[in-house]
Amino acid sequence: MALSRLSGVLFDVGNTLIVEEPGKHMWEMAVTPLPDALQVLTALKGRYRIGIISNTVGSGDRELTEVLARAGMSGLIDSLVTSRDFGRAKPDPAIYIEGARRLGVPLPQTCMVGDRLDTDIAGAINSGIPAIWLRHPGAAPNSTIVPTHVITGLNELPQWLEAASSQSR
Repeated sequence: MALSRLSGVLFDVGNTLIVEEPGKHMWEMAVTPLPDALQVLTALKGRYRIGIISNTVGSGDRELTEVLARAGMSGLIDSLVTSRDFGRAKPDPAIYIEGARRLGVPLPQTCMVGDRLDTDIAGAINSGIPAIWLRHPGAAPNSTIVPTHVITGLNELPQWLEAASSQSR
């Protein structure tokens, strides 16, 4: 995939920026940022527009905004879209298009960072944008879903974005 100059970064929330507690709605969770999440968002904020695309069931845009505030992330996020309020979920390309629209960035100038191959990464690939897989320990690759890049910690993301930007010049 040829990379366009990136000006927006879209993130998943659960287990990408915030520790997800299985079986709980967002408002029930302890809201613990993943290691390096706040530092990475802060580092990226000056160079990129930052958005969230989240598959949610009982939570919508309002609830996610509250969770991001509790995590200390609200001032670092430019826009968000939840599947509950938008009506489409990852991996449907429509939610990526909407995420880029709300971010104010053309879709080809965005990338997606997420921990799930079947939703975050597959949807980004199907939308034609770079897909960065945050691969947690024990997560198995899938031969049919091949991310653009793999990171094992969020702290690796700024370096990849810098290298990707250099390649597109």
